[in-house]
Amino acid sequence: MIYLTACAQEKNKTMKTTQDIYSLNKDIKKYPQEPMYKLILTSSECSFYLLVNDIPLYKFFGSSGGVGATSLPMNWNIANSGKQKITVRMYPKYSSASKEMEKTLGLNAGVKFSIERELKGEDETVFEFKTPFKDFDGKGGGGFPYPNKPYYEETVFVNLEVPYQISVLDNAEKLYTDDTDKLKQLQQEVLSKYNQIRNIYLKGTKDDLANVNYGKEKRIAQQMYYTPQELKSGWDNDYQFRTDSNLEFFDLKPIENFKMTFYADGKLVCLEKINNKKSALWGGFKRKDKDIGTTTYIIMYLYRPKGSKTLEIY
Repeated sequence: MIYLTACAQEKNKTMKTTQDIYSLNKDIKKYPQEPMYKLILTSSECSFYLLVNDIPLYKFFGSSGGVGATSLPMNWNIANSGKQKITVRMYPKYSSASKEMEKTLGLNAGVKFSIERELKGEDETVFEFKTPFKDFDGKGGGGFPYPNKPYYEETVFVNLEVPYQISVLDNAEKLYTDDTDKLKQLQQEVLSKYNQIRNIYLKGTKDDLANVNYGKEKRIAQQMYYTPQELKSGWDNDYQFRTDSNLEFFDLKPIENFKMTFYADGKLVCLEKINNKKSALWGGFKRKDKDIGTTTYIIMYLYRPKGSKTLEIY
């Protein structure tokens, strides 16, 4: 009885809570120069992934054909100063009639972006990129030069400076393997972790959620230079939870019809829905002041620290 009580007390000491999330600012280093990077993205007539350091920054697989000017914070994909790897993977658009992906990319397929650095209130464009495209000449020439391809990929490297150093993935095991049996075993482990998190959302407390997300929140808080107010606001608003007082309804669907996908050179793993490439951990909620509900996809990448047997949220 004494041993069990001691174990329970020890567990309670190490368990992180919502208050620990609010207090993360004491662990966040401040720097004289704190550059923020944002990627301004547009696309036309294609589906695509945009990855920074082999981690998705944005995905689009829809029937509208393209994305209007969209601003995306980049810092949470940047671990250290130096060369940042940016990859665009283009796929055909979805047909508005059949709702199925078309066979080839077509002449109007394209993705372009610029990177802006914000420092002390000043914005500066530091890089610009676009996939190959020639102006139409009115004689049947021009457009995307590989219209009959079902896939196009291009990678560029950009030097970006940040003051912090994040070593999480440096100290992570490579999870991807060619061994089919090991992949099956890993998939069961990943599915178990996803179901654990789903169960926390459906039956646990927000402190339980804080405990499993603490490492992720600490990493992002440093990369984004969060203030105490931003830490609190982010946790209160970004993590919709069934017990939140502003919600009328919250639910997550069973995890099914998914595939296991790897990122970060095989060190990160996730489950994605087969039909739309979004997170397999998904559901919906409705705020009390809204007439309709909101579909939510909870993005969750997992990694295994070297020497550990446990998967953790990145």
